[in-house]
Amino acid sequence: MPYKILVADDEPDTLDLCSKILKREGFEVSTVKDGIEAIKMIEKEPFDLLLLDIRMPGKNGMEVLDVATTNSLDTIMITAYATVGTAVEAMKKGAKDYLTKPFTSVELRSVVEKVFFQQRVLDTKRYLEKRPPGFSGLVGESPPMQKLYELIERIADTDVNILIEGESGTGKELVARAIHQKSRRREKPFIPINCGSIPESLLESELFGHTKGAFTGSVDSKLGLFEAASEGSIFLDEIAEMSPALQVKLLRVIQDKEIRRVGAIELKRINVRIIAATNKELSREAFAGRFREDLFYRLSVISLRLPPLRERKEDIPLLVHHFINRFNIMYNKQIEGAAPQAMQQLLEYPWPGNVRELENMMERAVILVKGKIILPRGFFMGGKGYPHLPQEAMGHYKSLEEMEKEYVETVLKAAKWNRTVVARILGIGRRTLYDKIVAYGIKESNEK
Repeated sequence: MPYKILVADDEPDTLDLCSKILKREGFEVSTVKDGIEAIKMIEKEPFDLLLLDIRMPGKNGMEVLDVATTNSLDTIMITAYATVGTAVEAMKKGAKDYLTKPFTSVELRSVVEKVFFQQRVLDTKRYLEKRPPGFSGLVGESPPMQKLYELIERIADTDVNILIEGESGTGKELVARAIHQKSRRREKPFIPINCGSIPESLLESELFGHTKGAFTGSVDSKLGLFEAASEGSIFLDEIAEMSPALQVKLLRVIQDKEIRRVGAIELKRINVRIIAATNKELSREAFAGRFREDLFYRLSVISLRLPPLRERKEDIPLLVHHFINRFNIMYNKQIEGAAPQAMQQLLEYPWPGNVRELENMMERAVILVKGKIILPRGFFMGGKGYPHLPQEAMGHYKSLEEMEKEYVETVLKAAKWNRTVVARILGIGRRTLYDKIVAYGIKESNEK
């Protein structure tokens, strides 16, 4: 929603100038010609900012300021040179700043942006301070995030299995941790494991453990992660990458609540809550035969879909200040925030990497910025169509998809199409590698 600004001045030229400039900047502007009208408008409608002339008929600016302050309305005084002293006095009474007539469009935009910047910083601090326990890692007040918080509150204290779906970088592990922290299991372990980053031959041992001598190199018995998570929660990330053989064994664990270590005969009872996550639509994977349908239903008693950042852009200012606060502490910096133009850049960007991409960008900006405010040039965003990149440089940047395809092709060629080796080098599962080969139309004959 655009900011709503009320301009109160008895000079038509000033009203016309302010209205044109501020509307051009995307603000919603209302104008009044005297103090009595200004007070009626303040008490009738909610505004985000008041531009207020000191000398007006009906009620003067100082009288209107008292009403604005009572209604918690930020005010910028408009004054002639002869009444600068009065404007300073007004700031002592609560006005945020003042403009001296005649002022330029640049001066007007600057002082308005400054006040709104201060509002955003204050709102963010208040938001971060009032977040309820258990949601400390999650930031956002948008409708999708409010629905997510509500659902987490409702399901956290049950023991049902939960499936979290969402694009890479949306914060699936943060949500899983929030569910665990809100549950009665919060004092017990939370054990995360990425099913796509561990070779199939080792994943079973990681999950269920093994006995001494179960296979070559197993010189000692090992506790599996399901046992390590006893009475707590286990988070199975990238569950879609799990092999069909392991899917069968996981299904048995869910049904019987028992595990068998690799090489063991006896079964062990377990009490673990399973939270699974994937960046794929698991119902489609099951329908296509790439994931066991019965396991899908067992895992998705409750399903959560995390919205991508492009669907909750109103949360970007909160996230920006959250990351600035974190990296200020980490790198001993004192960054106050991002300039309005820089924030606009972030709001216009499509965020293919979601919150993780924003986090990385903010870390880089906090490290490299020289002053206390991050300016537009402090951010780097690739891709065509973004005016903050030099026009002559636009054509030299490739999309992330193009770069990934080239890199996958290069590694496939270097490894002579040994998919196991390639998957290990790329840090992904074989199934993910296969999907990328198909999606990018990479042909083995082209690489020989």
